[in-house]
Amino acid sequence: MSAVDNNSAVRNTPSSDQIASNGKTDAAGLSSMFLELLVAQISNQNPLNPMDGTEYVSQLAEFSSVESLENLNIQSGQQIKYMQSMQAMEATRLVGQKVDVKADTVSLEQDDTVEGAINLGAKVDRVVVRLYDSKGTLADEITLDNPAIGTVRFAFPEQQAGAYSIQAEVQLNNSKQQVPTYLTNEVERVSVGTGPDDIILQVNGLGNHYLFDINQLSKATQS
Repeated sequence: MSAVDNNSAVRNTPSSDQIASNGKTDAAGLSSMFLELLVAQISNQNPLNPMDGTEYVSQLAEFSSVESLENLNIQSGQQIKYMQSMQAMEATRLVGQKVDVKADTVSLEQDDTVEGAINLGAKVDRVVVRLYDSKGTLADEITLDNPAIGTVRFAFPEQQAGAYSIQAEVQLNNSKQQVPTYLTNEVERVSVGTGPDDIILQVNGLGNHYLFDINQLSKATQS
């Protein structure tokens, strides 16, 4: 009697209904495939040299482990999609809300105030914020003495419609250093793409900004 290769059944490929849409074998397919392989191995094993029962147990443990990992991956993927959907829904609620975005220019379609903030990570003597019109002429200036560490807000009084640029500097002893500014205005529109990184906010007068680039929801300007 000729011997039969005990591993011949292992080379069988899973049927098409065991392959998930992403090209991978899904959890249900793994179980079915294991049963098919097990039956094939038992049916084709060499009667003179049968497989040890512990090998079946070992294979079962391995397939169970793979099946558990596949189920975990599926659940994780579903949770990620759920979180992305929730983030998109939350982003749409920002329409009409004021946010702070990193910017140093603003375009006013009508007469309006210019508000914003800077973030201080250390104590300084003062903060000076300057507003320039489209010609580069100084339109207004705000000086804040002994500002607190953290978010320092500023607001220029109503300005005429037009384009403006803002510069902020901190002063400590005799040294001066420019710092980034965050300008404040309302979210006019939210564009949602395929993922959370594709959520873009259109902010009035400040252009388009990614959701995760906003500094914070704006609070009332400190006096």
